[in-house]
Amino acid sequence: MPVITISNQFGAGGPEVGKELAKRLGLDYLDKEILHRVALEVNVPESDVQEFEAEHHNKFKSFFSTIFDIDALKKKAEVREEALEVGGYDERDKIPYHYHVDGWIDSEIYKQMVTRVISALGQRRHAVIVGRGGQVILADNPRTLHVRFVADFEDRVAWTAQRRDLTEAQARDFVQQVDARSHDYLRFYFDVDPDQPGLYHAILNTSKVPLEKCVDLVEELARELALPEDASEA
Repeated sequence: MPVITISNQFGAGGPEVGKELAKRLGLDYLDKEILHRVALEVNVPESDVQEFEAEHHNKFKSFFSTIFDIDALKKKAEVREEALEVGGYDERDKIPYHYHVDGWIDSEIYKQMVTRVISALGQRRHAVIVGRGGQVILADNPRTLHVRFVADFEDRVAWTAQRRDLTEAQARDFVQQVDARSHDYLRFYFDVDPDQPGLYHAILNTSKVPLEKCVDLVEELARELALPEDASEA
């Protein structure tokens, strides 16, 4: 099976489709596990890596590491032993890279680590990768299917209000903020707009197409794009 990257407007159902696809096709579903792997490789707490997700990246921190000695400034953060058992990875899932960064992360390091982890997963295959620019990082990988999920704004607001127990006004503000952060993340790290149709094999509107049908459609595409050796493994 090819790697499947999922790009999603918040509240459009992409992660739900991705999880069901992973079950049907026998693939690993990878979302927060990517963040966890970056934290382990760089030797910082996951909370530090989260700062360089959509909410807190900034150009100053990227520039900062280029003019100072990282080793002299590193935080010497300790990753607790039990963290090694979190994230769903086993011996087969070890990323075949060693990063010469220890205890320090900035936005440039974050981008490099995410790019290398997702690139390695693209070579390993058999994975559904959610977010973090997978559609850009693996754009030239012939064994990858890129899908984006969108939905009407009002439907996403209603979904958010129900799932997060928010008022309609609160949910509306929340969705707008997440949309803005998502666009900023892709622009900052990869200089693209997530709504560019050329990034994807398919864009599915879950306000028009039920989630179960979306799963069927993406599964069909994945099987059609599978190489002969992939199909024999399915």
